[in-house]
Amino acid sequence: MQKQPLPRTRTTFTLALILLSACATAVAGSSTHPWIKAEGARFVNDLGEQVTLKGCNVGNWLLLEMWMLAIDHGQFRDQYDFEENLSRRFGRPERERLMDLYRENWIKPRDFAIIKSFGFNTVRLPFNYRLLQDDERPFALRKDAFEWLDRGIEMAEAEGLYVILDMHGVPGGQSVDHPTGRVEQNKLWENPVYADRTAWLWRQIADRYRDRASVAGYDVINEPYADFNTDIRPQLKAVFGKIYDAIREVDERHIVFAPAPLWGGHAFYGSPEENGWTQVAFTEHHYPGLFGDSPTKQSHGRFVYRELPEKHAFIERVRVPMFIGEWNPVFESLGGGDLMRRYFDIYESYGWAAAMWSYKILHREGGVVRDNWYMVSNAKTLHQLDFKTAPIEEIEDYFRWFGSMEYVIDEPMRTALVRENPIYVDLPMPAPPMAEPPHRDALEVWQAADVGEAIEGGQRRDGDDALTIYGGGHDIWTDNDAFRFVCREIEGDFVMTTRIDHLGATSVYAKAGIMARASLDNNSAHVLIHAFPDGQLARGLRHEQGAMMSQADVPNDQLPVYVRLSRRGHTFVGEFSLDGMNWRPAGTPVEVPAIGKTCLLGLAVLSHNAGALTEARFTSITIESW
Repeated sequence: MQKQPLPRTRTTFTLALILLSACATAVAGSSTHPWIKAEGARFVNDLGEQVTLKGCNVGNWLLLEMWMLAIDHGQFRDQYDFEENLSRRFGRPERERLMDLYRENWIKPRDFAIIKSFGFNTVRLPFNYRLLQDDERPFALRKDAFEWLDRGIEMAEAEGLYVILDMHGVPGGQSVDHPTGRVEQNKLWENPVYADRTAWLWRQIADRYRDRASVAGYDVINEPYADFNTDIRPQLKAVFGKIYDAIREVDERHIVFAPAPLWGGHAFYGSPEENGWTQVAFTEHHYPGLFGDSPTKQSHGRFVYRELPEKHAFIERVRVPMFIGEWNPVFESLGGGDLMRRYFDIYESYGWAAAMWSYKILHREGGVVRDNWYMVSNAKTLHQLDFKTAPIEEIEDYFRWFGSMEYVIDEPMRTALVRENPIYVDLPMPAPPMAEPPHRDALEVWQAADVGEAIEGGQRRDGDDALTIYGGGHDIWTDNDAFRFVCREIEGDFVMTTRIDHLGATSVYAKAGIMARASLDNNSAHVLIHAFPDGQLARGLRHEQGAMMSQADVPNDQLPVYVRLSRRGHTFVGEFSLDGMNWRPAGTPVEVPAIGKTCLLGLAVLSHNAGALTEARFTSITIESW
């Protein structure tokens, strides 16, 4: 196989060279680590000196993600599917042996030496609960339960690295996504036995490592995102409290990381001190420019100049340390390794810990891959196997090859992270937040209200069928809305249509759209068809007053966009169109009897910033009723 030519700014390493480097570093490395503690909003050591925990995730080792192995999700959806295939073909004992062979070779001592060479002092170690516990015996440990966690900690210690243990997949699953190890479970929030199992398992882990200073802390639930629509904050606080109590039965010293849900931050936990929690830190994941946001310098500018300072102010106020457990700017056109260095430096200036995703990923083509997620990858073209047909001997050889494969290392990233004088990546400063509306035009057929705790907004009349609305408010979400609502009372069935021409990007979660609402109470029943600043659409729904809101995402990536909301009886139907003629569903029809025959119908706008307004421009506004 022919190796792709590499730019001079990157380097491939032979196995021999890396092994020599790893051995030399291992001899120099110390297994003695000062204890890490949470003190106020900072991480400190035993002497009270501030410590910056900076590193990467050692992903795809103790929990597999198929894309990181260059395996399409259509072939195997997750680790569970992958292992079940091995069991069907070779039997469970052979599956267990093959998976151990994989783990033995995916990460070796050489890998921790390379991690340290990036200027890192910490690794986050994601693992699957099934590494420690079989579902057939839910409150018992496997005989080999701690073999691989022990090995990971020992290899990290040899290089002087700290380890943060991350239960990436918990019993029952904490979301429907594949990083849990098995898709479409999400049972942690539905059945208390899974919370009990997770707490019990963390007690066993804490009991084993309670005297291990090289373990900086316990990241107890990775990405508790449920179905990506449901607000699970009340359940999350209760589950975290149960896990915390189980850990503290055997371990008073280690930091326990409280995770953020997909929306809403950490404020719902309240004060750890008031909860009786000690040595607790917060953790969340940052992927600006990805997963619903646009990969532009503008999106990073908003994140760096608006969202991060807001998070920092919150952390300083509650005096709880922060760990960014995953993040990666990815795109080289936006700055690549230099932008990554800027984020690391910002986090360090705040006193936060941070671990990028991820250390090693395979690519089919091998060699240098732009816009990558890796620190190291395969240097040569990947000889992939079909795991559904390959003989067991070929699978064994493939797994052994992982331990000696030639690497391509992201040298520009490494250089950017370790150079004394970083190259500054300039990001555009977003416009100053709008505190006062530039217009408060009088309305004729409409009424305007700032619902909940939204600051006073305004509007400009741009014609008989056009309005520009200036709205504030933290969100339309959970059971506590805050937004600007320009509406009218309407009786019976209706169809309302408008084109959303523009929405200011005060936040990626700013919203503008059509809403039908039972009342102006901040927890009223409602149906909402809305856009985000990048054009993504969603249908929001609160079935009855005081209930938690749910959301259904609607794929779209551009503004302007037409949206339409209609009612027949108790049934509400949302639609969208790019041209105003060809309409597509925006979520499924929903029955909402709590919105009475007479309701409020109009345009909802919010900034997702409690102290600022955003601007939303609507044209082609029509309402038909009968």
